[in-house]
Amino acid sequence: MHRRPARRLLALALSTVSAASLAGAVDAQAHARTSGHARCTSVRRAECTARRHKARSHGVRLLVRGSGHGPRAGIRPPAPHPSSGESSEATIAEVLATPCTDTEVTPEASDIGVVREAVLCLVNQERASHGEQPLHTNAKLQAAAESHSLECVELDYFAHVSPSGETPVERIQDAGYIPSPFDGYILGENLAWGTYELATPKSIVAAWIASPPHLANILESRYTETGIGVTPAVPSSRGEGAPGATYAQEFGVIIT
Repeated sequence: MHRRPARRLLALALSTVSAASLAGAVDAQAHARTSGHARCTSVRRAECTARRHKARSHGVRLLVRGSGHGPRAGIRPPAPHPSSGESSEATIAEVLATPCTDTEVTPEASDIGVVREAVLCLVNQERASHGEQPLHTNAKLQAAAESHSLECVELDYFAHVSPSGETPVERIQDAGYIPSPFDGYILGENLAWGTYELATPKSIVAAWIASPPHLANILESRYTETGIGVTPAVPSSRGEGAPGATYAQEFGVIIT
């Protein structure tokens, strides 16, 4: 008798904070060492790579050094959201009042668009429930997310850093999101794959919300933009041949 592969879901989280000095990078590495969720290593641009956890409610939250070099002496704080006061409250109320649709769709090639919209709706509802403004889709972040979810499946890996050594910062830079080496940024990335009904937007976002590092990315008030990639398959060494999907969500804001 053929045994059906078990339902499985795995998620990873990473956040990237730009720093204007080596001291900023040292502070970020110290945070990662003391948090108990990550181990810093000496890799390109003094970045840290994440330790993976095979549980739906676990992931890693990681601070790494950003570009932060150039003529600017420091980094300005991100600009506030354009909405404020009553308009801000009205936006949040509208998000909470709008039901999310297609949240239990198992991704297939023909419905990736509606799956992305369902993920964005669920993420924005979680933000709104904590008083945060909704994220807006950015085409360049979406291109980075789509390329990463597809590459994970094609090259059979599941990590923030690719087998070639490309980091999330480099991937997002290559997509054109960071305007110049002199601009600061705050970036984040949530990854997940799931099989069978654990591959739906509802299951994926629920797993992210249940994991503190992933939830920290979702609720980060400074993020204003996002991009979501969905590939209707899982890395072959992970899914045991079961149908499913691989998700990547990029978060970002440019600090000028």
